[in-house]
Amino acid sequence: MADLTDRYDSYAVYLPSLQQHYAEFATRDRSDARQGRIPRNFRPKDLDFLSSDSRLWSCKYALYSSGQFEKAFVTTDDMVINRKREGVIVVGDSGGYQLGKGAIKNKREKEAIYRYQDSPQEFYQNWFTTGYRERVLNWLDAYTDYAMTLDLPLWASIEEDPKSTSPIRNLSIKQLIDLSVDNLRYFQENRGRNFGGEGTKFLNVVQDIKQEGAGELWYDAVKDFEFEGWAFGGTSSLLRNMLRRLRTLLDEDRLKRTEIIHLLAKSPPIQSVIYTAIQKAVSKAAGRAIRITYDSSSPHQAAGQARAIFHKPELTNNLRTWRMPSRAIPQNMQVARGNVRVDLPEFSPLADLFSVNDIVFHKQTNRFGRVDNLGEHLMTNHNIYTFHATALEACDLVFGEKPDTSRVPSVLQELVHFVNVFFENGGSEQLIADNVKLLDVFDPPENPKK
Repeated sequence: MADLTDRYDSYAVYLPSLQQHYAEFATRDRSDARQGRIPRNFRPKDLDFLSSDSRLWSCKYALYSSGQFEKAFVTTDDMVINRKREGVIVVGDSGGYQLGKGAIKNKREKEAIYRYQDSPQEFYQNWFTTGYRERVLNWLDAYTDYAMTLDLPLWASIEEDPKSTSPIRNLSIKQLIDLSVDNLRYFQENRGRNFGGEGTKFLNVVQDIKQEGAGELWYDAVKDFEFEGWAFGGTSSLLRNMLRRLRTLLDEDRLKRTEIIHLLAKSPPIQSVIYTAIQKAVSKAAGRAIRITYDSSSPHQAAGQARAIFHKPELTNNLRTWRMPSRAIPQNMQVARGNVRVDLPEFSPLADLFSVNDIVFHKQTNRFGRVDNLGEHLMTNHNIYTFHATALEACDLVFGEKPDTSRVPSVLQELVHFVNVFFENGGSEQLIADNVKLLDVFDPPENPKK
């Protein structure tokens, strides 16, 4: 069984954004996994990659969102809630995205939030009565090791998107910032209160949008709240914006307590190398070890929506090969019955136990040969492993004990060098301007609207 955890020792860490239905399935008994054939040596708990007891593989990092839950305290089993804390890092998402989208699990909170959606002033005055932030804080304190503070996303406002249907759409940019600051104050004053002061460690969220000046307004409002790290969301995580903000944080000595910097919605392999380069350069400039993490839900989405599995790319010096290719699996009776054998990729730890024929099921409700719950979770497990394996291989090629730059695009090598120079030389705007063509490759300018 491969444990990938230690291989991330000096690299930026990819966090799969874990879905609750997968986390719950990984705690089931074998008899509850499927009414049909399952390989003899497989147990649902082998899907628990946070545990060294998995017979497949493990990597003890994940992101988990409070937005998936209705209550502050979880009464059902799942692999995150039940985990052994030692050596495992779970970063919690505070559910700001779900709030912005209106995907609120708690019925009472949802009713309260939608009650004031057409009256921004009433929403502003009654936000603290909805119970949303109290539940989120308790959940994060109970189940995570690090967590994002609760931000109200700027992208939800009609000032940014006139077509927004968010329940917070009628709040102005300023009101969203003010309420987010109030949440910061609430978290700062109440963190760990139900856990003897020993709750989670928090990451102060930095936001930006296309509206000019909004990012600076946000930063100026939140910068004085001292937590254990920072998280970059919205357009603040674009490469140029991130580099500038990190340089500002260094210059203003705001990384002295920072343990983790998190980037939302990012995937391997290019980002793996970029963020590792930034991690090394920022740690050197700060004079202390700082870890960068980044997450995506792509492994779950591919399995659940597209019924697709990812394949490890053959990384070469052509930048086009540094992508995560995926292919939908065939779903038909010939595959389900094993008349046509379809294997999983050889590199997959699942390949020793399963083929695609095992994933496509044809009994009970899936009698026509479709992916059932077990099949989806097997695909997800494979996909998460593939993302980890690709991220690590990419970093090994550039930063490993035996780097192989013949397989690294020259433009990516140039960017790694630029990152080092940027943080060594004070990160001037002139340096960014002098390297605009290089940065455009990884941070392309938005096409002007016609």
